[in-house]
Amino acid sequence: MATGSFPSDPSSRKAVLVLQEHDIEKCAYEPGAAQALFDEEAYVLQFPLRTQGEIPVALQNIVDAGLARPGNMLVQSPYDIDSYEEAALAPQRFALAKHMYFSTLCMHLGAKEVVVEQIDLRTRSGKSTLDVKGERLGASAQVSVETEELEKFRAQMHLRDEFEGGPADVAAAERLLRRTGLLADPNMRTLVEMRRDGANQLKTRKLVLSLSSEAKSNLNVVGRLKVPAFVKLSAEYDRVVKEQQDYTLTVVVKF
Repeated sequence: MATGSFPSDPSSRKAVLVLQEHDIEKCAYEPGAAQALFDEEAYVLQFPLRTQGEIPVALQNIVDAGLARPGNMLVQSPYDIDSYEEAALAPQRFALAKHMYFSTLCMHLGAKEVVVEQIDLRTRSGKSTLDVKGERLGASAQVSVETEELEKFRAQMHLRDEFEGGPADVAAAERLLRRTGLLADPNMRTLVEMRRDGANQLKTRKLVLSLSSEAKSNLNVVGRLKVPAFVKLSAEYDRVVKEQQDYTLTVVVKF
């Protein structure tokens, strides 16, 4: 994990750990502490901040969001290289962001309605399912922590979006996918192709959308860091890193 000037290369700051100056110094003489934190894709941000000249956009975003606090482990957004979330909140926040981008994509493609029918949460402990139409948790949702996480996630979502509908703006849709790095998502990419000009236009599609696949790479950087015991991180952080939350949606899009 690098220290020094804030990296301009986004690939070397996928994870950012905010440490007090004395904790950074302690890492230098505690046996194995510095080596345990070393990772080419991670960076240690010293607190209090010491900046000179123009502040990089990513660092300014961290400061403006109130994330530059000692002991914070931050994760880079897979959709915006200059945006970060706290590691404990990142799985849900990034999943919500992808759902929003999916709905925006459908808007560009001329959709009239985007409706979430089911939400699934998988962790190493098990699986929870929420039937949105009936507002019922599935029988497999026996772990109370998973149930609470799923309910919390559902409460932050927009389950139904309605638009006026119209011709597809494929160029705008493709710009969105390129800007957010979502061209690799097969559901999004094929939806664009199906809405291109043609004699037999797509009217309805029901699909299962993974909301967590893009975030796994950056979250894995956090997961492989061995933070020294003297650095106090939240218990919530430990649980989220170990559980590896995976959100999926069953969605119906109507054009």
